[in-house]
Order: sequence, then C-alpha cells, then structure tokens
Amino acid sequence: MPDTEEEPVQYLMLVRVDPDLAARGVAPVEPWVEEGTRTGMRHFGNPLEDPDTATTVARQAGRTVLADGPFTETKEVVAGFDLLEAPDLEAAVDYAARHPVAAVGALEVREVWEDFVEEAGGDPVPTREDGREYLFLHVPDPAALATATREDADPTAWVRDVESRGVTLGGWRLRDADAGSAATVRVRDGRTLIARGPYTETAEQIAGIDRVRVADLDEAIGLAAAHPTSAIGRIEIRPLVSA
Repeated sequence: MPDTEEEPVQYLMLVRVDPDLAARGVAPVEPWVEEGTRTGMRHFGNPLEDPDTATTVARQAGRTVLADGPFTETKEVVAGFDLLEAPDLEAAVDYAARHPVAAVGALEVREVWEDFVEEAGGDPVPTREDGREYLFLHVPDPAALATATREDADPTAWVRDVESRGVTLGGWRLRDADAGSAATVRVRDGRTLIARGPYTETAEQIAGIDRVRVADLDEAIGLAAAHPTSAIGRIEIRPLVSA
C-alpha cells in the first residue's frame, strides 16, 4: 500500500506577553521546552529583549526612516518566538496552549511558507561567529503590498546577499493569517481560548522573521533598510536575549 502519511508542517509561534498579567509571575517554561524537545514539536526558540530596545526601519522616497520602539502599540507585546513542527494547526495549537505565557498573554501560531525562497545551491558560506544577534519582524503595509509588483516584494536577492556574507541565522516567511493557517491561544481562568485567523488586536500582520548576527545595531539597520519590506512597510529590529 502507498504511504499516505502527510509531512509535518512548520509553524512560527510568536510569544506575546501582557506586562500587567506577567507582573504577577509566570510559571517556568522548562517543562514546556522539554516536552517539545522530546516529541520533536519544538525546533528552537529565543526570547527577545524588552520592546523599548526595538528600532523600526522604513524606507520612504529613498530615505531610511528610523523610529524607536516597536512597529505598533499593543497590550500584548512580542517577547519571543519558537519554531514548531506539527501534523496540523490543531496539534500546534494544543502544544502552544501548554506554554506558561498562555496564562499571561497570547501565543500567535502561524504557518510557515517553506518554499517562499528557494534554497541556494552550492556550499554555504560559514556563519559569522562574533557579533550580536537580532530578530527582524517584517510588517508590510496592507495598502502598499496590494499595489506592489512581484519584484517589489521579492526578498530572494536580499536572502542571497546575507547568505553570501554569512550573517543570516535563518528566515521564515509566513502564510497570510486565515482560519486555516493561523490561530491565537490564550488561557484565562483555566479555560483555553482559541481565536482562528489573524492576531485580532492589530490590523497589520507580521509576515515573517529573519535572524541575523552582525557587528552592531547600525549594521542591522543597514540590512533592514535594504530589504524589500522596508519600502512597502516596516521592519522592527529587536535584540535577542543572549544565552
């Protein structure tokens, strides 16, 4: 008989924290991480420095425009991310619901668009070993994206460039958030609350992330300003918490 077992799907989980609720305390995350490692559902993840360390980058009329702070003000701020692998969205949501932040924030689970950029051929350039790690949160403007050409939004040339320079630690593009590809999970008073579709408190969707290791924030800003997203939206740069 033919093998009909479906391939697992990758999901990016954005960890969103409500600072007011988190002030009461958060349960340890280690049991959740251990479960994901044991079952193979969690590949890796990392917390981010506080939102006030963020720098938002946009490119307007050929000029790079910088703003301190995150791209938008929401009650639940992005505090980290995890890359998950699960049979389907329901399984990813079930695992996400056991994360301790579900009780003091929200877990936004988004399907990864795995073939958005083709893998490069040949031997990879060694990854830079020194420097600081940053996360880029890509946030296209819906109106600008609707009128952009394919070339305007294609990140392939940018991806090839950061690969050739050895500064990329990986990038993940996300499918548009709808009921079949995204969900937000919260636990309140012992009840698991699941909202299918995009994260409900912001009109703009995070469309992907990139991890880079560069010398400093100035180099990170230069990379972000060269990415197509900065011309059709904004890129929020956040330092990763060092191990």
